[in-house]
Amino acid sequence: MAKDFELIGGALALDFANTAAGRGTPDFFEHLEASQDFADWLEQAGVLEGKAADGVRKALAAHGRDGLLERAFDLREAIYRVGAQIADGHVVAEADLDTIRDRAREAMVTTPLAWDGKKYRLDFAAGSPEAAALGPIAWSALELLSAGGFERLKQCPNHGCGWLFYDRSKNNSRRWCDMATCGNQSKGRRFRARH
Repeated sequence: MAKDFELIGGALALDFANTAAGRGTPDFFEHLEASQDFADWLEQAGVLEGKAADGVRKALAAHGRDGLLERAFDLREAIYRVGAQIADGHVVAEADLDTIRDRAREAMVTTPLAWDGKKYRLDFAAGSPEAAALGPIAWSALELLSAGGFERLKQCPNHGCGWLFYDRSKNNSRRWCDMATCGNQSKGRRFRARH
């Protein structure tokens, strides 16, 4: 049975970064424990379907953690570090930007341009399995970085979470990745501390 992943980041790249939580704490949690979990996430996030999904599943099964999944984790952690640095107002490490750029460049090598009736678009699903899986994520990260508006890129302050999200609220007031979970946990802790 496939896992049900939360997609609350507001951008594909942020949702991918959020497949781990609690980095640097004893509460660290990895949502992508196996290659199958990564394939399930790709489908749930709308990255892959049909033949492209089958190709990625085969590539993941053939190479396991040392192949595509390891490259995916490298990309994920680079996106996370860049997002966390921006959310904290710090300078981003050039090596992490290079990882994102390199994954996007590598994906484009096998990705054709497809006409959708109005414009051309990168058809990552028609590329190699690695391009199909990592291309849309890396491209999402590049789009997020090139769009600016970094005052809206935030990190959940709840201990054991640290998820990244793009605040699309009208007045830029969103504080938690999800009020129903992290927001309520924080309110509960504050209430218990007062009483």
